[in-house]
Amino acid sequence: MTPDERPNLTDDPAQLVTEGLRLHEDGQLEEAERLYVRALELEPNNFKALHALGVIKSQLGDYPAAEELIGLALKLNPRSALAHMHLGIALWRLRRPEEAIVHYQYSLILKPDNADAYMNRAIALHGLGRQEESIANYDKCLSLRPDHAVAHSNKIFVLDYVPRLGFEEHQAERRRYYEVQAKGLEGSIPEHGNDRDPERRLVVGYVSADFRRHSAAACFGPVLRRHDRSRFKVICYSGVLAEDDWTQAFRAVSDEWRTTARMSDEKLAEQIQADQVDILVDLSGHSEGNRMLVFARKPAPVQVTAWGGGGGTGLPMIDYMFTDPVHIPAWARPLFAEQAWDLPCNITFEAPDYAPGVEGLPAVRQGWVTFGCLNRYMKVTPRVLELWGEILKAVPGSRLLLKDGALDDPQLQERVRGRFASQGIEAERILLRGMTSHRDHLAAYNAVDIVLDPFPHSGGITTWEALWMGCPVVTLVGNKPSSRISGAILQALGQGGWVVEGEDAYVKAAVSRAGDLAGLVKFRREIRGVMEACAAGNPKLYTLAVEEAYRSMWRRWVEGETPGSRHR
Repeated sequence: MTPDERPNLTDDPAQLVTEGLRLHEDGQLEEAERLYVRALELEPNNFKALHALGVIKSQLGDYPAAEELIGLALKLNPRSALAHMHLGIALWRLRRPEEAIVHYQYSLILKPDNADAYMNRAIALHGLGRQEESIANYDKCLSLRPDHAVAHSNKIFVLDYVPRLGFEEHQAERRRYYEVQAKGLEGSIPEHGNDRDPERRLVVGYVSADFRRHSAAACFGPVLRRHDRSRFKVICYSGVLAEDDWTQAFRAVSDEWRTTARMSDEKLAEQIQADQVDILVDLSGHSEGNRMLVFARKPAPVQVTAWGGGGGTGLPMIDYMFTDPVHIPAWARPLFAEQAWDLPCNITFEAPDYAPGVEGLPAVRQGWVTFGCLNRYMKVTPRVLELWGEILKAVPGSRLLLKDGALDDPQLQERVRGRFASQGIEAERILLRGMTSHRDHLAAYNAVDIVLDPFPHSGGITTWEALWMGCPVVTLVGNKPSSRISGAILQALGQGGWVVEGEDAYVKAAVSRAGDLAGLVKFRREIRGVMEACAAGNPKLYTLAVEEAYRSMWRRWVEGETPGSRHR
């Protein structure tokens, strides 16, 4: 909106807020913010303006400002269910989930049918590792609003963390997502008039809200940076609101850039079709910010899901899914809506320039073995903690180093140490580290001899990072894609001896490897060379495999093969 097009508002705070809310709803956040600020200049204690401005700050990633503004609003109206919910969202983003849950509960007391409050409480419970409670809250949200596609995606995402659920249950829930959220969109699928030349330069569109500092970007970034631009035109459809230096780097390596966070699904689908995209790639799966309902409209003739969420989407409109034979075994593939397409590994890795060198084995230097896990703590289940306690008891003098931003919370630290104390493990053997710079995060591996992978959700990029820093990873492959990522990486690198099945084998492998210091020294010395020589860990070779896949998919479409149609 240009200055000449702005509404001619009086200096009436109520009118300013009303017009601001309209602009806010329309996605014009900066214009709405201007009106809310003006309203507060005229009336500092305007509840609606404080609350709405706090919501905008939260949407733009300024969570401290959001907390302050919404907190002031609640002092004026402590019985606002929406304000309690939005304060909870800001607190969750500020890594204060326990406080967030308190405000979600207030919101639900005041407005028991608030589906969004149930969804946001589910998000916080997931972050605390309380997965069954999280799913129960998503189910309550969906009982109130069955068409809540965001909550449905979030529930699917949380299933990765539930030990009792496997391939069958995961794909059944994805089919339900398709049936409830997306099936009615099939009538909007267009006829594709793309040039059918099988060898021409292809237009590849990448859709993600993670073109920013994010683990998913570390998965797909190596490919986007290496595309052969003479053979592939790259368009990025970015759902990022709070851009950063990684966003700018992705913008620089794309041929065209579309900012889409405030674009409706229908409008985005129309834009993709207008761009004549040949192959449209989903980089999110059912993670935050996904655009599943855009892909359901099939705006491109060939659609692929890749890297950002490896468990499949449930949408028959998505033709292919990048994976590998370990990540999704042959017997499970008929359960998926998409056709599996194998790459050298389900994800690849590129070490950052600032990654430190690998130091000598800590056990040789210190006289004891240090196990470690630098994954997000939400992946660590109570059963994992029990097994880690067994490993520590079986390896005298050993330590366990855990590192994640969540461990900056003193209450969580106390609970973690308490769990190990109940198994007779002294507090000084549990080393807890919180948030640091990424370089320092990588450097922390120089204090670790062996990494213990969590389950049922294994590491991904975290596993690659551990290996790059010389740390072998003991991993237990399980009954769902999320429990097989580390196993896929290790098998692709020829390190299958670190991959086990079953809890007893997991404990035995960790204990026996801890007794082989010479083997650990050798691993530490050689693993970077192994990674660079293998297509799975060599981004240049990996990208060539991706490009060959795109060309083969395109040729199939030109010849009339549409794998997704077999599910309809």
